[in-house]
Amino acid sequence: MSPKNKKKLNLLRKSLDKLDNNLLQIIKTRSNLVNEVLKLKEFKSEIVDKKRINFILNKIKKKSKKLNITEYESIE
Repeated sequence: MSPKNKKKLNLLRKSLDKLDNNLLQIIKTRSNLVNEVLKLKEFKSEIVDKKRINFILNKIKKKSKKLNITEYESIE
């Protein structure tokens, strides 16, 4: 790898590391919110809401298409 490409690679990796740290913070915040929601539910049967899950998955799918995010294919 050329020195120029190695420098570019290092910069990209730093950007990815920063993004990963931000994602972890977002996940932590989301987990805290989920715990608050769970506290409000009285019965175990209320915990899994299939209607809500499908709604969220469809919303993510639509946003992914809009942002041109494709499915990841394994390198293996």
